[in-house]
Amino acid sequence: MKTTLAFLVVAALSLGGLAQTAEELISQADTLFQEVWTTEYTLEAHDALQAKLEQAISLYERALEQDEGNVQVLAMLSRCYYMLADIFVPQDEKKRTHVIGQEYGERALRATPGFVDLEKSDGFVAAVRACESVEALYWTYGNWARKVELGGAMGLVAAAMRGDDKKLRAMVERCAELDPDYLAGGPHRSLGAYWAKHPFHKDFDKARELFQQAMASFPDYLENTYFYVRYYLIPNDKWEEAAQKLEEILAAPLGDYPLENAVVKLRAQQLLDEEVRPHL
Repeated sequence: MKTTLAFLVVAALSLGGLAQTAEELISQADTLFQEVWTTEYTLEAHDALQAKLEQAISLYERALEQDEGNVQVLAMLSRCYYMLADIFVPQDEKKRTHVIGQEYGERALRATPGFVDLEKSDGFVAAVRACESVEALYWTYGNWARKVELGGAMGLVAAAMRGDDKKLRAMVERCAELDPDYLAGGPHRSLGAYWAKHPFHKDFDKARELFQQAMASFPDYLENTYFYVRYYLIPNDKWEEAAQKLEEILAAPLGDYPLENAVVKLRAQQLLDEEVRPHL
């Protein structure tokens, strides 16, 4: 009996030692995310990278069980689901995955100080304009905007009719105010795409300006050039410049962004072969 009791005590202590704090879980998740972010993407590495990203998501979600209002964890989950949707899951799962990312992003926004009270009194846009978390704003915007884009032309129109465009614009403009350099010019890149794709108020001059700002500030982040080609040059039938810019992407080094730049190179090759070269 004493032996059994001693065994149970040791077992309980051992299990207690296995319990991890939110900080430990977040640290492990951050490490896994960075491993994915700093690894070159290849088709052969796809499954292993996806598994590692999903493991990071699981750790962040476990941390959230202990600290449900942690803005940084919620924003990282929004970012992780964006990456999962953008790079790893099949086409028919992308929209659903972005919806989850948007939900985590909105939770991150509403966990920032004062957001909920201001949203109740003055509305979502006013709360966004006072928000101080660029990460929560940027990844909410990213998932939301990409979800809308996946709906095609009718999805863009429906979103504008609902007033989503005003909310999206407020988020990305606030990002540009807080940190225009976030994610290698992400706010300028995203705002350029906003103006290039708007179904009722398209402004290609603004889009071009914003893309060129992003490219000038962060030429090594290849998505800046890719967005310039996809959302400005191609819609304006500038085929020769589009081909030139895509060739520049293909010849560029991976630099400090091996995952994202490797993915962009694959997309640039596809865009060059399927849309640009037939027009030359």
